[in-house]
Amino acid sequence: MYKSWYNILHVTPLFKGFDVDELDTLLQCIGGDIKKIAKGEIALLAGDKITQIGIVLSGKLHIFSECLEGKRSLTASLMPGDLYGGALCCADVDESPVSIMAKSDSDVLMLDFPHALNSCTNTCDFHGTLIENMLKIVAKKNFHLQNRMEIVSLYSVRAKVLHYLESFVPKQGQNIVIPFNREELANYLCVERSALSHELARMKADNLIDYRKNQFCLKTCSLHSRLRKRKAAKQCPSTTEEV
Repeated sequence: MYKSWYNILHVTPLFKGFDVDELDTLLQCIGGDIKKIAKGEIALLAGDKITQIGIVLSGKLHIFSECLEGKRSLTASLMPGDLYGGALCCADVDESPVSIMAKSDSDVLMLDFPHALNSCTNTCDFHGTLIENMLKIVAKKNFHLQNRMEIVSLYSVRAKVLHYLESFVPKQGQNIVIPFNREELANYLCVERSALSHELARMKADNLIDYRKNQFCLKTCSLHSRLRKRKAAKQCPSTTEEV
């Protein structure tokens, strides 16, 4: 059941450090069900009790919250290899504060959280590695949420766009592909779509960015400049004489 998905599972952060044979043994021990989620279907509803970890095998899902007026706020996009539910399970949260909906037809591997991270009767030695990997995942998610809080707190649309795009620079450089279309990006940044489109056009005219659909090029990037200077400083020997 799992072999056809090994190319995705092998690069999933939760299973980092396992070779194919170890991954096969691991999955046979902890088990799991592959769930098919149709486009537009809710994979997790706010208020549901969560006891499972979901690993996206194919497709795309969105994590969002909903206010009393019914307006949705997009929190994150989940692509193949991404995991959800881990932080909520670790925090022992009774009810999920967010909902997850399939943006396209998707396959998700659902793992029982206690079985995955707690030692079993077979005394498998991989549970410690799973716990270590889960801690890293939760830490990265915390960093992601902190970054979004910083974006939302910014006053201008331009500042929000630049902050968001610069968050991709360490991995993608100045040529960036984002996981959102224009409406989804506006939702994520908490701005009106018309205001976002207007500001993007102004930023392009000011030669700050170039873009086509979800592909962006940062013409001016303070973060990229800092990274280049830091890299150059490491490569260049110090010219200061010892005294």
